[in-house]
Amino acid sequence: MTVYQGTSFVPERTAAGYALFRAGVKVSGATCEDLAASLRRRHQAAGTRWRLLSPLAQAVLVVAFMRTNLTYAELAAGFGISPATCWRGAAEGISVLADRGRRISLADVARLAVKTGWDYVIVDGVHVPTVTFGRKTGGQRAFYSGKHKRHGLNVQTVCSPAGELLWAAAPAPGATVDVTAARRSGIAAMLTSVLGVFADLGYLGWDQAVITGRRKPRGKDLTPAQRAANRLQAQLRCVGERGNARLKYWKILASELRCRPGQCTAMVKAVLALHYLENDPFAALKAA
Repeated sequence: MTVYQGTSFVPERTAAGYALFRAGVKVSGATCEDLAASLRRRHQAAGTRWRLLSPLAQAVLVVAFMRTNLTYAELAAGFGISPATCWRGAAEGISVLADRGRRISLADVARLAVKTGWDYVIVDGVHVPTVTFGRKTGGQRAFYSGKHKRHGLNVQTVCSPAGELLWAAAPAPGATVDVTAARRSGIAAMLTSVLGVFADLGYLGWDQAVITGRRKPRGKDLTPAQRAANRLQAQLRCVGERGNARLKYWKILASELRCRPGQCTAMVKAVLALHYLENDPFAALKAA
């Protein structure tokens, strides 16, 4: 028995060579209970009579996986289960969360903006690093971002004027530039009719109603008024980085994402659902 600063623990090592330790994930108890209730309903609908992990333990497993991005073998050693059981439990939890994440749409964002009285929202792109997709060179090239010099995904986000993450689009391959990904997600068609949309210079030419900065003409300089307008617009737009940080608070999207390309959308929707459970920006809309 080792005692350190009033905390006692017994060092332990598994047969597979993993050193066990206690760790904490900062998440509310209500989030775990809510996810456990959803898993319990999924088990009842599937007619499952027995599981190695209880719904609450499985919910904690899913949250720990999304928050830390540990491997299945590392998580399995901590929970005392096999890596295969860990994979199945995490996959089921991600599926449940993804179904919940798809319920929020751009129409809900527009209704919330009108109800709250926002003058604009902020659109930005987030690079999510991934493993190398595709065995052929062509498939790998589609996910390689020349800007970030690595493989990944392009996820478009919509944030409030205060920097609160409201919505995220389905991820596009990393080689897709921001303006192309934004066009495919249909953000402008849904939002520009009811409020303003701020974006950076990477979105020039996206839509006439989208507010972007002025690019310096070749061989010329911007006027003092144009530079002042760019500074003001950047001051309002930079708050959207807080929303991007909310998305990458879950390490599954901040570090290397390990899954098949077809599962990337479910991962993003699952993270978005966890964000809604922890920081629900649509509470005012639901109360109405």
